[in-house]
Amino acid sequence: EKDADDTQKHLGRMFDPQRGRTRALVRKFFSILAGAFALAVVIQLLLPPDLPAQWKSDSMAPMINMDLLSALENRTPPRLTYSQEQVNSYISGLLRRANSPAKEGFFPMRRLFVQLNEGTCRVNAGYSFFGLPLFTGGVYEVTLGQGKIVTNCRGGYCGRMPIHPALMSQLGSVFHKFPPRLGPGRNQ
Repeated sequence: EKDADDTQKHLGRMFDPQRGRTRALVRKFFSILAGAFALAVVIQLLLPPDLPAQWKSDSMAPMINMDLLSALENRTPPRLTYSQEQVNSYISGLLRRANSPAKEGFFPMRRLFVQLNEGTCRVNAGYSFFGLPLFTGGVYEVTLGQGKIVTNCRGGYCGRMPIHPALMSQLGSVFHKFPPRLGPGRNQ
């Protein structure tokens, strides 16, 4: 008789209509939660980071270019010191040139901003993808070691989404496209 009662209770639970509804509600809740999380990630990837207004003046660009050329030609290069505004003015001048290599390719570069702090350098690059602005960036620790400048990646981001330094080494091709695009400016 006990087995019959257990079997009847078990069958009653199996065919209980509430049990299926509860499972469906839980499944629907977690699928909505996963969709909301994915949407939040996409929104964070598309939002631009908080950057100052783009530099309008490139009056420092010719002077810095001349200083760099003379430093390359000297046997004992002079000490060059520039402010963050001067560096960004120089970079925006390179980007605005008509023959800039930064304007080529599938993701043409629209903006590059460098933020200099004590021991760190933050590089922010803005690209265009079919008119949609995309931003990537990295934070680098800058030190002097054995007479050379040494940089270590401390992290990065795509849009406003932070990226761990370990992933930055795997995604390096996405985040390090700007030096070759600006390089030819030195030779002109």
